[in-house]
Amino acid sequence: METIYFPGCTAAYRQQDTARASVKILRAGGIEFDVLGERELCCGSVLFNSGFFDEGVEIAKKNLEMFKELGIKKIITACAGCTKTFKETYAHLFAEEGLPYEVKNITEVVDELIREGKLKFKENGEKIRVTYHDPCHLGRSLGTYEPARRILRAIPGVEFVEMKRNRENSRCCGAGGGVRSAYPETAISLAKRRIADAEEVGAELIVTPCPFCVLNLGDGAKQKGSNVKVKDITVFIAERLKED
Repeated sequence: METIYFPGCTAAYRQQDTARASVKILRAGGIEFDVLGERELCCGSVLFNSGFFDEGVEIAKKNLEMFKELGIKKIITACAGCTKTFKETYAHLFAEEGLPYEVKNITEVVDELIREGKLKFKENGEKIRVTYHDPCHLGRSLGTYEPARRILRAIPGVEFVEMKRNRENSRCCGAGGGVRSAYPETAISLAKRRIADAEEVGAELIVTPCPFCVLNLGDGAKQKGSNVKVKDITVFIAERLKED
């Protein structure tokens, strides 16, 4: 079990189309991987971000012990929060012993597969105007901005447009850090503002590699009465893959 796909809690329980799409993409690209199944634990992101540091550390220790036991060398995740936690938070926690694995967000993996010619897309895909939302954990935390943009530009039929607030200046979706749970009205208000950003540039669809962003932005679009649709970027990619 050297490489695993780690869906994370939101994709495993609430946004399961993201997990299914991720598996479809990885298989199409010829990636050999396993999943932890019932052994999978939360990465601890929500605990760390909500102030439950000690509880987060306990989960992190259990995860690291399991990864070592299973001989895991590479973790692929389609959740920005999981990516940041496994890559950055764990690196700080276990700085002395180091991490036995590397972490890749699925946008980085797909970007590599496209450039290697291992993923192909439908040539006659429906034309659509798409914008990209930078998740805070993947963008401002890890500085990963370009892979998703290269992917969207590589998909036939996609007209990619940038919102004015993008990359390190991107507006938060409103859901992170426990805000959606503790201050739901604030979370939805921020989501509506982000939907307005997409409307301003004439986007028909927002894609993002964060299931939690998808959930909150989707709720914001509904409550705003917007025609802008919201999808996880993995779902959009999977829909556009060329079938064998």
